[in-house]
Amino acid sequence: MRTRLRRTALAAATLLASATSVVAQAVDPRIEAILDDVSPDRLYEYLEALTGFETRHSLSFSDRPDFGVLPAREYILETMQSFSDRLRVELDCYTVEPQGRIPIEAELCNVVATLPGRSERRVFVSGHYDTVARPDVDLRSGGGGGGFDWSRFDNPAPGANDDGSGTVLTMEVARVLAQSGIDFDATLVFVAFVAEEEGLVGASLLASKAEREAWRIDAVFNNDIIGNSLGGNGILDSRTVRVFSEDPMDSPSRHLARFIRRHGAAYMPGHEVRLIAREDRFGRGGDHTAFNRRGYAAVRFSESRENYSRQHMSADTLGGVDFDYLAKNARVNAAGVATMAIAPPAPVVDAGRGPMLARGETGYHADMRWERSPGAVGYRVVWREAWTPDWQYEVHVGDVDRHVLEDISIDDYVFGVAAIGPGGHESMVTPYVRAPRARSDIREVGR
Repeated sequence: MRTRLRRTALAAATLLASATSVVAQAVDPRIEAILDDVSPDRLYEYLEALTGFETRHSLSFSDRPDFGVLPAREYILETMQSFSDRLRVELDCYTVEPQGRIPIEAELCNVVATLPGRSERRVFVSGHYDTVARPDVDLRSGGGGGGFDWSRFDNPAPGANDDGSGTVLTMEVARVLAQSGIDFDATLVFVAFVAEEEGLVGASLLASKAEREAWRIDAVFNNDIIGNSLGGNGILDSRTVRVFSEDPMDSPSRHLARFIRRHGAAYMPGHEVRLIAREDRFGRGGDHTAFNRRGYAAVRFSESRENYSRQHMSADTLGGVDFDYLAKNARVNAAGVATMAIAPPAPVVDAGRGPMLARGETGYHADMRWERSPGAVGYRVVWREAWTPDWQYEVHVGDVDRHVLEDISIDDYVFGVAAIGPGGHESMVTPYVRAPRARSDIREVGR
């Protein structure tokens, strides 16, 4: 018995020793050219124009062509229309009844630019273009601004970093991808959301529409407060960016975050993607949450060092934005979005009755099956110890729909599989996980 156990342990150890450690994705020269096209000067140009409207408060309606939310959204619309005939740019408008921080009936409009792909699956890039400010924000609130009258639209609110930075990043990523000449498989959707400051209103309305109409959204790359490299505590960090993703460990959003870091490391090796294992900053929120609540994979990009004295303040001006740093964060977005949009869709590993993962003929193997992804020429099987946050091992397999890892316990490891296209571009990993059982499904024993 001891000999048999030793052999099993040795076999498993040999397999792990021979498995390849997870490595970064190889780069595509076409995507490198896209990243080279990202321009700090253009980002400055867009943001200088947006901050010039004095405020972009969601209720700052005015007949003045140089003030408020209406000319701001027209500027975003017309600028993105100028990028390419391939982009379909439109206002996504809703009549909103008085509620919460919106005291009057108002027509609120997101700006949406769509780059059609060969399939109906969608990848979103977003920021919010509305702003809010008060002169006496309490820094201890982390910029939240408790007690502020959110309906006041006449305070100067340039919103350069919150969230003009995310808006212009979205615009620039739209430009470089639309002008790349690449025929993407996924449809790309670039959104400047309205009324984030009033409670994620614009994002919630669009996410509800997506859910109602059963859109397939593979990922949402949301960017909010993304352009400042000098923290309010004096710490300078222009070499990292944070990506927040919701629990649990193997949620779709968490796998999107892993995907972003993997491909960010390949295309931007000097700019680290820091993965933060929470939905958002402590006690705060962003537009990606509206998509999380409806089951979509959505993450938030945010600078590593925030300056709260410039958030929800008239001091949130161009001088607080590092445009070279903002351009780096735009390139990380573009690398992930372009790779995902070229790659095949992620494999399906759930047959409707649970994940297609079994113990194999012996009862001691990891026997993985999946449905083939359209356009895939191969697959990458990955696994990790169940207490470990990121993949540790990988095996590249051919154009198959099954792979067996001998003497690897499905109790001790988490497994996943990604689809690989003809050019080596990878999908997100689909993990083999079981949804928690309802308490009524759990039979009591030992009583």
